[in-house]
Amino acid sequence: MNSEKPNWFREVLLGKVQNDSATIFKNLLNVIQDPAIIVDFNRNEIVSFNVEFLKLTSYSPVELTTFQIDAIFNIEGVIDASISEPFMLEITKRNKQVVDGYAWKYYIDDKNSQCVIVFNEEQIFIEKQKSWQDHLFLTMQKLLRLIEEEDLESALQNSVKYIENFFETPHVTIYQVNSDIPELTRIAAKTESDLLPFTLPSSDIRLDQKTSIWTPGHRVQTELQKIARISNLAYIATSALGPGKSASALLVVGQQKKQPPKNLISILEMFSAAISSTLQYFILVKALRSKIESQDWMIDVNNEILVHVQDGIIILKPELKIWMINPSAEILLGYQSHEVSDRTIDNILIGPDSFLPLLESAKTDFGIHRLGIVHIHNRNGDSVPVDARIVPVIQNNNLLAIIIYLRDVSENEEIKTRAQQLEHRAVLGEFTAVFAHEVRNPINNISMGLQILSRSFTEDPKNKDMVDRMIHDCDRLTHQMEAVLAYSKPFDAKFESVDVAILLQRILDRWKPRMSRVGVKEFFQKGEELPLITADPRLLEQVFTNLIGNAIEAMTPDQKGTLAVHINISRTISNYPQIEIKIIDSGPGIPDDVRGHVFEPFVTTKKTGTGLGLAISKRIITAHRGNITVESYPGGGTVFAVYLPTKQGD
Repeated sequence: MNSEKPNWFREVLLGKVQNDSATIFKNLLNVIQDPAIIVDFNRNEIVSFNVEFLKLTSYSPVELTTFQIDAIFNIEGVIDASISEPFMLEITKRNKQVVDGYAWKYYIDDKNSQCVIVFNEEQIFIEKQKSWQDHLFLTMQKLLRLIEEEDLESALQNSVKYIENFFETPHVTIYQVNSDIPELTRIAAKTESDLLPFTLPSSDIRLDQKTSIWTPGHRVQTELQKIARISNLAYIATSALGPGKSASALLVVGQQKKQPPKNLISILEMFSAAISSTLQYFILVKALRSKIESQDWMIDVNNEILVHVQDGIIILKPELKIWMINPSAEILLGYQSHEVSDRTIDNILIGPDSFLPLLESAKTDFGIHRLGIVHIHNRNGDSVPVDARIVPVIQNNNLLAIIIYLRDVSENEEIKTRAQQLEHRAVLGEFTAVFAHEVRNPINNISMGLQILSRSFTEDPKNKDMVDRMIHDCDRLTHQMEAVLAYSKPFDAKFESVDVAILLQRILDRWKPRMSRVGVKEFFQKGEELPLITADPRLLEQVFTNLIGNAIEAMTPDQKGTLAVHINISRTISNYPQIEIKIIDSGPGIPDDVRGHVFEPFVTTKKTGTGLGLAISKRIITAHRGNITVESYPGGGTVFAVYLPTKQGD
């Protein structure tokens, strides 16, 4: 246990211990044979006194409690006197006679405001009596300061040492009551003393009498008394430690040489009271520390929940001022927590008209209010849809706080809108597929009829040229319909382990004759030890054939362009390695107004293109859990980058 005790509960505990100390010193006055009183210098009054002081002054108890100190003796002389050193003191009795004698003072609190004054009217200083009084007061002061020890074990060991010194005996032990088994266990004792056993039966604690003394010649009733008789002890004394009949420990004092001193029971009860206060103090400290640790743990957990929960949380004081907001609410509202602290909620949260009346209602009816999906305005004035709730926090029918939960549903609204769009597109796609299938057959029939008609115009070049153009248009329509059907048809992917470098090299080999004819120079580079990917090689071949074909077509023969293919491992996403394939051409690039739409259907820069090649490629790569991007520099070339996840196990 840390010796630095928390200030916020130390004062509470010390207040109780000091109250107990005052009671102990009041009992101590009755042990002292000389006249003695306890005075409070700050209040200039007598706190307590013993019977001998009443006899000396002839005052009644009521009179002494109402008198001020300076009515009986010179208070300044007492304050100026040295601690525990004899000084001359004159006491005024009830009949106004003055009694001269020696006095000693002993402070009993840290502020030196309360002290015990012992008076002896004899002119001869009794050194022996003074020494005993000094020893008794010093021991009591040490016992009452045990709460300043680092832990309970040190406090109990020191208490044993102080009591051993006072009684001049090595046989002092403290036993603790075990709740699990019916016995007492030694928890503090002098290590070299083996007279008293390590354990005792629980019957050795006599709850009918808090303190008891056994001397030779009396009947043996407990295990300790049996040990005392066998060991020829002069006496053995026990005193229960703990409040009332709830004894939790036992103080044992044994003496071999000296007879029990006068007032031994009173002295032991004072020592026991001081040790009991120490026990109670450390028990309270332990309980409070455990409670603090539990509350600190709960606070840490709640803070983590507030930080990581996705809902925006606003905590209001009962007067509807903001106490704090969590990070999600900061993002949602556009404010930081310190900016809105102690500001009224109506200045920060701009919502529907019913919001503030519901907050006022929550203050009185303590009910939970669900607003459903409403729109609030953030710091920039933007409208944000949220699912809002108002929850009051109640304890003992008192309002502690009001919590506002705000769940951002803007993403859900976007998903809902997107789902509706996709549903419409799906219906349109099905219709387009049916339309393309139905139109393709008539176009084929028209094309066949035109081909027959073209043969009959061998002698009529003008009409034959017109029919041939119509046949070419039919071929274009047929190709367009086939592309539409290919785009609308679902993929039947068959995944297997693929070495993408070998796949690309094979595709480039097929394109080499074409590249030679148009003057395109090939450049192929791959990283070392590239991992495999899990893919459908047929579908990937369709993607890369389309990308390489587009790159070659973009470069005119007179440019003598360059086609570069780079393959490497990409680790831009942590714990998700990917293969990066870049198709780079030195063509004229893609216009800015088209570049952002190249993966959409029917977007193309070719005069004879369908605009579905890149859209189909995008679908294929997405089906492989990958991604495809494009970067283009007008007049400086185009880069298509394909990212595919590496193979992770079978």
